[in-house]
Amino acid sequence: INYYTSAGNRTTSDAAIPVKPNSSIRFTGRTDVLVRLKEHFSAESNDKIRCRKFFLLYGMGGIGKTQICLRFIEEMD
Repeated sequence: INYYTSAGNRTTSDAAIPVKPNSSIRFTGRTDVLVRLKEHFSAESNDKIRCRKFFLLYGMGGIGKTQICLRFIEEMD
């Protein structure tokens, strides 16, 4: 990564930085939620002004919201 500053150019190390954590290996089920997420984010939008899409995933703490999101990201890569 190169940084350009008024003091001159600096380069950081080329160490690998993890972008996202992996989902749990114990994560199972929730295929209905994952299918709905895929349909929502892969559907073409006719609204050119609003190109960013949102999806609200809510529920009590500890029910797997973060794991659903992580699995969705893994499957979409």
